[in-house]
Amino acid sequence: MKSLVASLTISIMGLATSLAAYAADVLPEHARSSTQMTSAAISFIASLDEDQIESTVFDLEVDDRATWPNLPIIMVQPDGLLVGNMSDEQRAALQDLLRASMSSQGYAKFTGIMQLDDLLHDFEAAELEKRTDMEDKTYRAAFVATRSSGNYAAAIFGNPASGDWGWKLAGHHAAVNFTIADGRVGFTPTFLGSSPMAVDTGPYSGWMALPHEGSRGVDFMLSLTEAQQRAATIDAVSSDGIFEGPGHRASLSKYEGLKAEELSVGQARLLRALVSEYVGNVDFDSAEAQLALIDQSGWDELWFSWRGPVDVNGKFYYRVHGPRLLIEYNRQGSNHDHMIIRDPQNDYGEDWLELHYEEHHPTLREASQAARRRAAAGSPE
Repeated sequence: MKSLVASLTISIMGLATSLAAYAADVLPEHARSSTQMTSAAISFIASLDEDQIESTVFDLEVDDRATWPNLPIIMVQPDGLLVGNMSDEQRAALQDLLRASMSSQGYAKFTGIMQLDDLLHDFEAAELEKRTDMEDKTYRAAFVATRSSGNYAAAIFGNPASGDWGWKLAGHHAAVNFTIADGRVGFTPTFLGSSPMAVDTGPYSGWMALPHEGSRGVDFMLSLTEAQQRAATIDAVSSDGIFEGPGHRASLSKYEGLKAEELSVGQARLLRALVSEYVGNVDFDSAEAQLALIDQSGWDELWFSWRGPVDVNGKFYYRVHGPRLLIEYNRQGSNHDHMIIRDPQNDYGEDWLELHYEEHHPTLREASQAARRRAAAGSPE
């Protein structure tokens, strides 16, 4: 038995040494996310005319970089050039940039959410057509008209050829903010949501854009002992939404729930799978770099909290929070969810760029008033 333990210890030490050497090895320049993203961004800008460049490319220092919506365009208009106003060539160049920035997993999620808006338009338009008792049908029709994959906007910040720059793609239910600084890549904050969470009618019935975010949380919660679940559970009722959504960063003053140092090996593995579901949305070296930051701050320093029933079909909220990671997931309704991932120390690459951005987002009341004004003017965009 002792010889087996000794051999396992030697093997683990050898594996750790190999992993350290692997992590320290420098990637070929052509294979780095930052290189691929920079090349794709330059090509995207080259596809634009002068007027489009003026409305799409901004200074790196402007606070608009940290202003992004998660609401329909009739409520909040995003900065940059709308996909619907691009030519086919420009849309293809944007897709190249998105693929250069994300893993296959992340690309499928983000484009799937955009496509969901097209499906949502068809669902809501058909439902609206049936209604004869709606007092505010004109406003509702203007609202439905903005449901479209074309109503996402791309913006570039800074000069991609300079080495320090950023870009964002934002619209209803999806917003991603990338920073490239001296070869490093940041991808926070990233917000994703899906409505419907699972398509329940038609040829795409059963299809989901975010298939695992909710279930990973439930799987982890079910792995906990009764005592651990009690420690993790903050409230029997779910949250109304995520706490650090657009315009609300740094609003959480403390950690809560169950600390990861209390987990078994198997439970810790499920927590890592949950985290990887969010971090793994970006290209491999960007994801590895963020996981390395979590390694440095310590996986045992993560906290997990839960609100609502432990039911994959229920309405619930969970949070994973630590020095270099904030994940929030909220089931808004039975078929509607939101999620966000942030780096509490380096959103928008502020630590690298030595900049601070004022993050702003209108209140729901302000956004609703703006929507009614645009609908009344007959110009939802």
